[in-house]
Amino acid sequence: MGVEASLIVPTRNRADVLRLSIPRFLDQTIPQDSYEVIIVDDASDDDTQAVVAENAAPNLIFRRYETHRAAAFARNRAIEAASGRLLVFVDDDALVRPDYVEEHLASHREYDDVVVGGPIINCTTPPTERYAPAGRLLGRHSNPFPTGNASVPRDTILRAGGFDEDFSAYGWEDTEMYRRLLMVGLKRRHNWRAPIYHYKPAAHRRGFFERIELEKKRGAMAAIYYAKHPDDMTVAFETKQLGIFRMLDRAANRMFGLDRRLQAALDSGKEPDSALIKLLLVNHVEIAVGRRIWEEMGEAKRNAMAEATAARVKA
Repeated sequence: MGVEASLIVPTRNRADVLRLSIPRFLDQTIPQDSYEVIIVDDASDDDTQAVVAENAAPNLIFRRYETHRAAAFARNRAIEAASGRLLVFVDDDALVRPDYVEEHLASHREYDDVVVGGPIINCTTPPTERYAPAGRLLGRHSNPFPTGNASVPRDTILRAGGFDEDFSAYGWEDTEMYRRLLMVGLKRRHNWRAPIYHYKPAAHRRGFFERIELEKKRGAMAAIYYAKHPDDMTVAFETKQLGIFRMLDRAANRMFGLDRRLQAALDSGKEPDSALIKLLLVNHVEIAVGRRIWEEMGEAKRNAMAEATAARVKA
């Protein structure tokens, strides 16, 4: 029968959670030779390689790269190594049930030309049950292509051009991939019986300054995303590139002195006390960096990006 499904698992410096997730990836109800787990290590400097070796199995494939290149690169390398007709995208901190792969396969047997998403249930302690609870409303979300829990036929991903490696930092590479999946005619389906428990222990919660750095990357990638799909108003809204967002941000900056507050926080190493101010600063950084990168690219480069994106999709 061959390999039916390939789990695509990018990772970087997450050895501690891989100790929990890999055994669950390998504990599935379908035969071991009918699926594979492909872990791509994006230049980790912890003991990721040792953890993978501890869980060695015939259907566990490991690739390590020495230069950090971000999620789009890692997922493409995993896709290249995959032999399954179905790609199941899942994060390294996803704790799955034994019927996880079986449920994704069942959805694609029921529906043609679909991207299937499943529930994402956030947790700070790992569930103790092999069959952790699932329910129609439990972990439901609006993300059309959550690469923490989604599946797509491999040939469709290739027809849509794979992940765009221009996304060289955090943010938007999965959403942009979904835009191209729509271009080749895929529809969305949700399978509530295929949840993942998204394990985020308290020690892994991002602090304010880490979030600021993350939003700088997200804002820069947002400008690239919009440049690739400039005529899509949904993308303009998602990335906060619409003029109304910039206008509101300028007003908030004048009213609350966001630039001054951010610089003071960075200089002192003390985050603001107000949750509202922190929220405004996070959005301010994302919008400001996005607009700066958009302008720095220039019209010619933006047009070239849009043309290249259209050319990626194979009719």
